[in-house]
Amino acid sequence: MRGRIMLLFSIVSCIGILAMLNFTTPTGVGVIGVLVFFTMIFIILFTLMYYVIKIFQRILKDKKSVRSYSENKTCAYALVLAFAPLMLLIANPSSSVNIVTIGLLIVFVLVGCFFVHKRL
Repeated sequence: MRGRIMLLFSIVSCIGILAMLNFTTPTGVGVIGVLVFFTMIFIILFTLMYYVIKIFQRILKDKKSVRSYSENKTCAYALVLAFAPLMLLIANPSSSVNIVTIGLLIVFVLVGCFFVHKRL
């Protein structure tokens, strides 16, 4: 049920992004519009990461050494992994995407995944 709701939100977000890209400009939509745009991108990335993790769980389910995670843990991993491309997208306009930025992003994702692994 959770996956279907996320898929519905993702489809609505895709439609919203297409409408924003075709009918508005960043200056015309303002600060709140840019926030809505990045929120919709995050929803799409979160859904994509959630389904990628679920696919890997099903592929690796046959192996006895791999255990299946709970839904909450899967969602938490998807949240951490979905935030990485969004951070790169936000850093891109300021021309600050270099090896240091990518390194810090990798550290952020690793620390986030470690935190999810230990806490949930």
